[in-house]
Amino acid sequence: MKFMNAFSFRLWILVFLLLGIIIAYLLTSYANRITYMAEAFTESSEPLANPYQGFYHIIGYTLSDEYTSANASYQTDSYTASLALLEINLKNYRKTEISETGLAQFNDILEAWSQAPSNPKLILRFLYDWDGIAAVTEPDSLDRILTHMDQISPLVNQHQDLIYIIQGIFIGNWGEMHHSRFMDGASVGTLIRHLNAVIAPSIYLSVRTPAQWRMINDVYDVPSNFPAFGTDDSLMGRLGLFNDGMLGSESDLGTYGSTARRDAGSPAYQGTRTEELEFQNRLCRYVPNGGEVIYQSTLSNLNTSVSALQAMHVSYLNADYDSRVLDKWRNTLWTEKDAFRGCDGYYYVQEHLGYRYLIQSCKLRQSGVLRQNLSLTLTLQNVGFANTLKPFLTSIVLKNAETGECISVPFGADLRKLCSGQKKSFTVKLPVKDLKHGRYQIYFSVTDETSGEMILLGNKNEATDDGYLLGQLEK
Repeated sequence: MKFMNAFSFRLWILVFLLLGIIIAYLLTSYANRITYMAEAFTESSEPLANPYQGFYHIIGYTLSDEYTSANASYQTDSYTASLALLEINLKNYRKTEISETGLAQFNDILEAWSQAPSNPKLILRFLYDWDGIAAVTEPDSLDRILTHMDQISPLVNQHQDLIYIIQGIFIGNWGEMHHSRFMDGASVGTLIRHLNAVIAPSIYLSVRTPAQWRMINDVYDVPSNFPAFGTDDSLMGRLGLFNDGMLGSESDLGTYGSTARRDAGSPAYQGTRTEELEFQNRLCRYVPNGGEVIYQSTLSNLNTSVSALQAMHVSYLNADYDSRVLDKWRNTLWTEKDAFRGCDGYYYVQEHLGYRYLIQSCKLRQSGVLRQNLSLTLTLQNVGFANTLKPFLTSIVLKNAETGECISVPFGADLRKLCSGQKKSFTVKLPVKDLKHGRYQIYFSVTDETSGEMILLGNKNEATDDGYLLGQLEK
């Protein structure tokens, strides 16, 4: 009997303990209760003015000893695009070093563009010819070109935050690396390696054809361990392409050839269009690609053009050439079932050059009781032709709706690795212990690391100073 009473007493104690634990659990859960309401995310067709991509205009300058800043025209005040291609003609110095006056002119050009109202990034092309007669206007010696590279590099490097790409290696008709006495493999290698040595690593370099890229790097294919995004200071990791014959023919006006990869005898082979597009599809996830489109009746069709631009991961195009192609796009409606259905083709291409990131969904997950955890999962998609090649800073901002106080949480999404067409989810833990009771607005913010400029996303949700609203949290 005593045993039964002792057993019952212990049982009741156990029951009360369990009840206490359950009550404590319920009270703690109620005290820590968090509710979350996500925003709806829909793709927008609105234009996005983001850096390092889009249509550009060409503006040419000839360096000269006759330059005076009093009568200089830099053409920056009325410029509105996010990219500008500046062609710097050095023909007046084909037999001499660039004079102090010529270098002062170049410096003034860069200074003027650094203060341009639209804050464009620059593509630079140094050349000696605008008339298709490079053999006449280029220096007679390779050493002279190397000296000119040495002379311009300090000024370029001083403005490296302004300059995105240097196209070419100073030679060829229109600076396009053809019809030059220096187009042999040894000279090309000497020029590009010297440019790589004297130009700041943050600035991309570009050559005219995939065959030239392979010849310079002495590879047949894009390596699986490609040194992407400045993981080292190698030439390969910063060397992109520019193509001023895009869509102009089956070979893009001599950019490609007819040699199949399996028949290639050296890395400098010019492959078939199909294989060269695939080569660029792999390479230009890591380095820039852009240039000019040329009219050809079939290849200029909107859907055919878009397919090629997407395969090549094109991020920039000349806004003025070829008008026959651009007008054909303008006169064609985009008919795919997406946010741009019914827009004209030119607008569609414009809004897909480079990157275009979307928020697809945002979910909040709560776990734990005594040690509560709160994690946010954000799913992003890139619907642009290419990805950003510059580092963007991403963060989650929790803003107290009453006090306006903000808590910023670094978000580990490297958007350089979110390539065209890809969708990816990223998860971050939120500092739940730092959140006082109240209501919070959760924002996603993306900024260019170099300039601090906000990167706009392709959602209908409106951008605010804090970023894009993801949802409301209440604790």
